[in-house]
Amino acid sequence: MEIGIVAHPLEWVGWPAARNFLEPALKRSDEDWSNILPELAEGHLQLWAVLQSDNNDCDILYAAAITRIVTTQAGEVAEIYLVGGRDFDLWIADLSEIIAHSAKEIGCIAVRAYGRTGWRRPLAKLGWQEKTVAYEKALKEN
Repeated sequence: MEIGIVAHPLEWVGWPAARNFLEPALKRSDEDWSNILPELAEGHLQLWAVLQSDNNDCDILYAAAITRIVTTQAGEVAEIYLVGGRDFDLWIADLSEIIAHSAKEIGCIAVRAYGRTGWRRPLAKLGWQEKTVAYEKALKEN
């Protein structure tokens, strides 16, 4: 598997497939593509791709992730903001390790991920610790 940041993600031939992989995660977030696309285009967000070459040397996309760097009181943190793909067990450990290595190289003090509760066990096996849990209650208008 090859894992790396995609330069000019919105111009990349694999962008439509990556976007499809990210759609379920985006639906769970508080944002939409109108917020994310400009940030990707300007390089404020990073698109990561997990690719595997087939027998014909064609790249097959297995997963995509979007990261961003945020400043906290303790220092910069790399956030894995959106992630999605198929055959999760084939790539999650490598993606986690590569993003963490990249974040450390640019001076980040931590890597943070957001996701549904189903990520809890697989990430714990990779050394991730749950830091917070977010709860939300919708307020209906009367």
